[in-house]
Amino acid sequence: MDKVFAIGDIHGCYSLLESILSRWNPVEEQLVFLGDYLDRGPESLKVLQKVMQLSQDYDVVTLSGNHERLFLGWLEKPEELSEYYFNPKVGGAATVQSFINNPAFNIATSNYSVKELTTKIQKEQTKVIEFIKVLRRFYLWGPFLFVHAGISPLEENFRDTREEDFYWIREEFYKNPHKAKEIVVFGHTPTVLLNEDKSSDVWLSPCQKKLGIDGGGAIFEQGQLHGVVFTKGSREITIHSVGLTTELTTKTKELTL
Repeated sequence: MDKVFAIGDIHGCYSLLESILSRWNPVEEQLVFLGDYLDRGPESLKVLQKVMQLSQDYDVVTLSGNHERLFLGWLEKPEELSEYYFNPKVGGAATVQSFINNPAFNIATSNYSVKELTTKIQKEQTKVIEFIKVLRRFYLWGPFLFVHAGISPLEENFRDTREEDFYWIREEFYKNPHKAKEIVVFGHTPTVLLNEDKSSDVWLSPCQKKLGIDGGGAIFEQGQLHGVVFTKGSREITIHSVGLTTELTTKTKELTL
């Protein structure tokens, strides 16, 4: 397709996802998810099921984020990782709550051990877990490279980036110009932390080769979920944005390529 519609970190916010998808044109636009479908927000399972359904109905690109890696790690080693994964900053407790198909279940008062929880989830949500396991690291489309967190700024070939850096890298990536020729579209680091005005708008780096689209919709009160449309051969991007406290908006931005 001649257009890509890229969506940033959703973090269990199903209502925001539905709003953004209302602006997606499946006939013209390749849908690309940058990862972090779960944790923090209340409807992680519902978000994942929606992304899975879209993947079945359309040729959707689904990347993995660091939170998918954390979830898989917790399933393998619940006794070791639960304290970290259930930390409110990580938000894993909300994911577990959404995965247990029982409205009366409350993780804070549950008598389940963490091992019993992981066993139950693995038994009842096998298809979802298998989907998470095969998520991609990156998607290359023309001059644009879509990744969750970023790439090594030192490598001329972005594929030489360490695997973990695709999911986890932060300051080393966004504070330094990268040697690879691609324009990197990434999530992971909320743009509130990147924009000088502390806004949750899409962030464009001074070097014009990095585009941050994680608006922090599930973390910050004025955060947003962004869906960004790229058109082949054009420097103009279209940005659809919605927040828990803000209406759906659309604006355009000119890139210097």
